[in-house]
Amino acid sequence: MAGARLAGFLMIAAAAFAPPASQAATPPNMLVIGTDLSLPTLDPAALNARTVSEAVSNLYDNLVQIPPDDLQTVRPMLAESWEVSPDKRSITMTMREGATFASGNPVTALDAAWTIQRVIKLGQVGATDIAAWGFTPENVDSLVKAVDERTLTIDLPEPVSPDLVLYSLAGSSLGIIDRQTALEHEVHGDLARDWLKGNAAPSGAFTLQQYRPNDIFIAQARDDYWDGEPAMQRVIMRHIPESGSLRLQIEAGDVDVGHYVASNDLAAFAESDEVTIQNVPGFGFYYVALNMKDPDLQKPLVRQAFQHMMDWEALSRSSMRFYGFPWQSIVPKGMAGAPEEMTTKFNFDPERAKELLAEAGYPNGLRKTLYPAGAAHLENAEAFQASARLAGVELNLVPGEHVPDFRARTFEVYMGNSGARLPDPFATAMHYAFNPDNRDEANLGGYYLWRVAQEAPELLDLVERSKTETDPQARAEMFAQMEAHYQTMDPALIVFFQRTDPYVVRNEVKGYQGHPAWSTRWAKVTKE
Repeated sequence: MAGARLAGFLMIAAAAFAPPASQAATPPNMLVIGTDLSLPTLDPAALNARTVSEAVSNLYDNLVQIPPDDLQTVRPMLAESWEVSPDKRSITMTMREGATFASGNPVTALDAAWTIQRVIKLGQVGATDIAAWGFTPENVDSLVKAVDERTLTIDLPEPVSPDLVLYSLAGSSLGIIDRQTALEHEVHGDLARDWLKGNAAPSGAFTLQQYRPNDIFIAQARDDYWDGEPAMQRVIMRHIPESGSLRLQIEAGDVDVGHYVASNDLAAFAESDEVTIQNVPGFGFYYVALNMKDPDLQKPLVRQAFQHMMDWEALSRSSMRFYGFPWQSIVPKGMAGAPEEMTTKFNFDPERAKELLAEAGYPNGLRKTLYPAGAAHLENAEAFQASARLAGVELNLVPGEHVPDFRARTFEVYMGNSGARLPDPFATAMHYAFNPDNRDEANLGGYYLWRVAQEAPELLDLVERSKTETDPQARAEMFAQMEAHYQTMDPALIVFFQRTDPYVVRNEVKGYQGHPAWSTRWAKVTKE
């Protein structure tokens, strides 16, 4: 019977994937997403990217969730309710009654505790958000505990705003895993890390039917999901990295939703009445990073000169039209402490840049190497190379994937963008304003300010205090102070744009809403 269902599905899928000339629409109970499926793992503990976060968010439910249209309100999910102790050092959660994993096992507080403990013990990139509150492999077992099947207690190792902890629990890395199923596949104490790279032990609305990296991801709806069976019986993510091909398939109706569509194709879609472009604001920025381990870039006048080399207004009309909006603050627009309007400190002025370089002792300009974060940043890097040349700076552009160089502080000039999953300015402050130990051996590659080797004690103090402050007005003032201080600096992280993530959605698809924290869920998606 299962084989017959699969054969039927493959026939439907084949029809859905026919060449664009077929003009074949996807079936009404199937959602097809074109995206980049070069994902090394589906393990929630190891993810930190948009596509894999979306996939995992539909395989695993969280204890709590944050809806995309109300980022300040934490709502129940697998935890029906929670209480914060009067001293704000403990959170007690009551698990939802009747929720089950795809295996049929009940979702218990023991599973939730194990999931959190596992993320901390593995220490992969998914641990970044929750580890920030002081949890370590040594203390997490004693601090995160199942009192009984439905009661979970989370004791905080250090004073921190409980809201920040709850935001963390809504992140895709903290999706609750079926402990019993996962441990059946544990090898040499790896907490099922290898097995979960390509398999799942899900608690969410969908189960994993098939996954092949750089090819296809197929999720099957659960008819026993606690919040009701999803309308989409299957969701298929297809690897379509070439934007022109993706555009053709969206236009033909073979693909319902497109990720990572190039700017020129987005411009064409903007004129279409068959699709909608969702420009979803993110919590990160596009920036130029200057490595202050470089003697030339240590000089404040040189960093000032770089502030005037980017023609960001031209970029905002071209490659950045759908991927960001001009912004020169380290506090995301609309969040507590953010300026109401963008400052224009970093205006494009190559003649002023030349003057600053001359004052710094470089009347004949500079030569530096420019590393883009990856292929997606190449167009912006080429534009920066051209505008910097007008200021007398020759940037030797080295295409490639250079995030490891940025993390290791082995670069000169770098262009990239950041993301964050906490809907709070603390998340971006941790990247752009936090460097507690500037020594190489500290190896704090998770903090961008460490990566550029810039020390900022005033910012560090404000970040640390904002973590524990619970009064909203006081927190807003702290972030406003961070922003004010950033404007007085000659920062090694020069922010030009706030990130937006464009999603192309065919108009017959209803209920698909890109999430600023990449936790886009499919359970309520329908098609007309």
